Amino acid sequence: MDRKIEIDLDEVCGIGHCEQGDQCRVAVRRAYQELRDLGRPDRHAFEAAVTIYRYHHPHVPAHLAGEVVQDWVWDGVRH
Repeated sequence: MDRKIEIDLDEVCGIGHCEQGDQCRVAVRRAYQELRDLGRPDRHAFEAAVTIYRYHHPHVPAHLAGEVVQDWVWDGVRH
């Protein structure tokens, strides 16, 4: 039987929902941006940012962690 896990993305890491406050969001964004500034490929910077997010939130499934990080670091349309 396939169970669907539903997690409210607004509650995954928002003020009042995250034990670290906004620190994990800041760490995720900083890692992504610093890697991009060093010329690392977008995909590598994104994967590093997801790894940092999952360190702070190991209970969040990988695909949802990716959605959260994508929302935090990517501006505009990506192809």
